[in-house]
Amino acid sequence: MLRPAGVFVGYTIHMNSSLSAEKLVRASDLGPTFVDGFEDPENLAKTAGFVDTTVKDVTPQFKQTCVGWIEAMQFFGQDLKAELNREDYEEEMKNKTDMLLGIEEGLLRRSLVVCRKD
Repeated sequence: MLRPAGVFVGYTIHMNSSLSAEKLVRASDLGPTFVDGFEDPENLAKTAGFVDTTVKDVTPQFKQTCVGWIEAMQFFGQDLKAELNREDYEEEMKNKTDMLLGIEEGLLRRSLVVCRKD
């Protein structure tokens, strides 16, 4: 739930805007479940009535985060499998490695979005 007015700050993962139709499908497959369009964050914010939008690409930093998640999940794999169950662990590991692959292939981007609504 967003407030009716004020400053909004958030991160989003989205598809690179210059992808072919084939690569859009691959990006959608590799990204999180909510990545299913190539609308850029600035246009989405504008459509939602926000102004003074700033979008900063933080994909390189997020790539490091993905690598850290994967390494931690591998290191704590046995404990995580015991806590979650094997299927959930494997699904989450696949989600993380797919997202990293999408970033490495230039299909997915992570952005910091700052905008305002009057």
